[in-house]
Amino acid sequence: MRIQKLIYLSLVIFLLTNKKSIAQNVNFSAKEDRLARLYSKMENHDSADVYSEKFENEFTSFIKNNPATLNYPFKKLSDSIFSFVHTSDDGNFRIYSWDSETGGTMHFYKVIYQWKANGKVFTSIPKFEETDPGYFCSKIFTVSIGIKPFYLAVTDGTYSSKDSRQSITCYSIEGNKLMDTVRLFRTKTKKLNSIDVSYDFFSVVDRPERPLELITYDDKLNIIYIPVVNDKDQVTKKNILYQLKDGYFEFIGIETGKRK
Repeated sequence: MRIQKLIYLSLVIFLLTNKKSIAQNVNFSAKEDRLARLYSKMENHDSADVYSEKFENEFTSFIKNNPATLNYPFKKLSDSIFSFVHTSDDGNFRIYSWDSETGGTMHFYKVIYQWKANGKVFTSIPKFEETDPGYFCSKIFTVSIGIKPFYLAVTDGTYSSKDSRQSITCYSIEGNKLMDTVRLFRTKTKKLNSIDVSYDFFSVVDRPERPLELITYDDKLNIIYIPVVNDKDQVTKKNILYQLKDGYFEFIGIETGKRK
């Protein structure tokens, strides 16, 4: 009889938990539908400022007030070519970013950071200077050094129809704080927490992938590839290589193409 009661109690708890989870996903889905509709209205330039502000306020509030969004896929927003949701492999770090549609050939982006530490979920919203258009996140690589994870976020800035920049920055979670000051990249002369590549977009416009994958990471060889640009800011076929050694990504040379 006791075993039957335990089985019954376990079943009730499972059903209640599952029901709550389903209800939450339905609520999140309905909210995402509304956000997607708001975002689509930003494409009308006459009302872009109004709907951009509405979208930013609602989306930011939604993320801040609902920690479980860290695990929600946001497929409708992610399917847009102007809105991005990227999550680390361990699920503890996420970057939301989107085009505010308030610029011209210079695109102004908005960003939300979200991370989990000690059983709690936190958010941070960077504030850019008025003349700084910001960036969107196109990829997060998760790298473990010892037992500690580090997050390598690839971000992209669009400054004109020609001038663009792609960067890779190292993030880590220390206590309850998200840190972007970890100097994980080591050149011959110094340590860096990020690497930037400014380039002429028209030199890579014919590449098929979007967003562009200029900075890449080979997790089998533990090598980061940084494209070399010439004196005209054109992306070449050469790459600067940084390989994980002794707790750092060390500069190991410049090569054409990628290793196999």
